[in-house]
Amino acid sequence: MAHVSKNTLTAPGKHSPNIEKCLDGCKEKFNQILFSVLNGGNQDAHKMEASIFNQLIKLGFLLMQLFFAIQNKGNYGKTIETAQGIAKRGRTSKKSYFSIFGKMKVIRYLYHIGDVSFAPLDIVLNLPVRCYSYFLSEFANLLNINEAYENASGLLKKFFGVKLSISASETISSESSDRYEDYYDLKNSLPKLESEEDYVVVSFDGKGVPMIKAEAAKIVARQGKGEKKQKKKEALVGVKYDVNANVRTAKKVADNLVYPDKKEDKNETGKPAKAQNIRYIASVEKPMRKSDGGNP
Repeated sequence: MAHVSKNTLTAPGKHSPNIEKCLDGCKEKFNQILFSVLNGGNQDAHKMEASIFNQLIKLGFLLMQLFFAIQNKGNYGKTIETAQGIAKRGRTSKKSYFSIFGKMKVIRYLYHIGDVSFAPLDIVLNLPVRCYSYFLSEFANLLNINEAYENASGLLKKFFGVKLSISASETISSESSDRYEDYYDLKNSLPKLESEEDYVVVSFDGKGVPMIKAEAAKIVARQGKGEKKQKKKEALVGVKYDVNANVRTAKKVADNLVYPDKKEDKNETGKPAKAQNIRYIASVEKPMRKSDGGNP
């Protein structure tokens, strides 16, 4: 890990021409949004809402460009000190950054220690290894969980103007799952919480998952007597979480049964009992009938 200082960044009030250009672009776009709202007349509210949203996406793109511009290309001096020794500054290099606002290029300096080169700015800003931003990846993963890859890509294009291909959406989800174990290994290495919840809840269920063509091709063409052609494969889905006890009196339980509309799910502090330290797991390699003999 490189130890870098941000003291070399451009001082406030002494912006470079590139930063000034980005600032002008942001101000111009913001003024355009204000002008369109003030002169919107009596058009349909939902049309104005959609127009504002689309313009804010464009403003977000310009603001991200401004954010990268003020990083001074990751120029931390002619040399920097790292755990591996002194690194010398070399040439600049472009890195693609695919954000929720669209694609852009990030120019940053490379530093060298012998034959090994790296960009300190990538470390400082926690830039992804691939071009897809972590926020875009999270958004795409949430859509992919509930929708087919094609539908997820279509939703991103329709509402955000992001042209994320189906293969890119598949890659994001695939590589996110590869980092699953690393994420929890790191999480488990962190200091334990000072207080723990009353109960640890673990739940599993079997879910049918539609198979892709490559998996469907492995199905035996000829089924035995009574067997049906399977288009889905069982996946084991589980969740583990901690939660505090929801202490209730017999009267409260009875009231909830008699007056379900007034039902409350709160602990003795008056706040809803929320699950903590949630962990999900899913596997198509180990279905329920193999993991525990099919017992619920």
